[in-house]
Amino acid sequence: MRPATDRPLQRRARAVLPRRQVRPRPRSGSAPTRRPLLLPSLLPVPLLVLLPLLVFLTACNNSSSTRNSTTRGKATVRADGPDAGPGSANTTGSRPSSGGPSGSPTRCVTADLTASVPDTPETGTAQRHARVIFTNRSARQCTLYGFPGTQLRTSGGEVWDLVRSTQVPATRIVLAPGAAAHATLSYLPLDPAQRDAVAFAPATLVLIPPDERTSLQVPWTRGPLLRQDGATRPGTYISALQPGA
Repeated sequence: MRPATDRPLQRRARAVLPRRQVRPRPRSGSAPTRRPLLLPSLLPVPLLVLLPLLVFLTACNNSSSTRNSTTRGKATVRADGPDAGPGSANTTGSRPSSGGPSGSPTRCVTADLTASVPDTPETGTAQRHARVIFTNRSARQCTLYGFPGTQLRTSGGEVWDLVRSTQVPATRIVLAPGAAAHATLSYLPLDPAQRDAVAFAPATLVLIPPDERTSLQVPWTRGPLLRQDGATRPGTYISALQPGA
């Protein structure tokens, strides 16, 4: 038998040393118990709150981009008039319709007009004047306003673009079918007595109605002119259109 004096020491050792915990062994044939994997617990709390918001914003941005790309892909092409075919569009300078929204006449185009210069014999070497007449040959009313483009052209291809005179104010002219308007062409004939004079011998007068691109041509029968196509203030020029022939 152990002496009685050892028992207090054993009791003190048991009080100081913790008891060893023994985990129960799993029974044979049963799977070991596993703890569930909690991924959300690994993320910080603010990120868990912002994650649904980021997904929502990404979806909104994708839908907005889709709408923008669809809108930009659309193109509108307007085609007016009976002659407009597939793929045609309105462009500046195209032929106007026969009337405006309120039935008012539209401007005259080249195909609506004829041009003429009456041959009135004149003598002398002073400045002369010729009327350039535009007649409405169409079956509708049309309007003219401003200056006709005017060019003198020789048989060899030399050209002289006439300057415009502001002495006559421009006015809007309504031409009924068969009616006429005129512009005054002022010119200086060649003076044979002037030794240093340079001649310009036109064969054709080329005329473009206001706001048009195609021309009408009239033979020039008034003889050679004093060449001043490079002068600052030449004596040969064209005025604005006025009513009547």
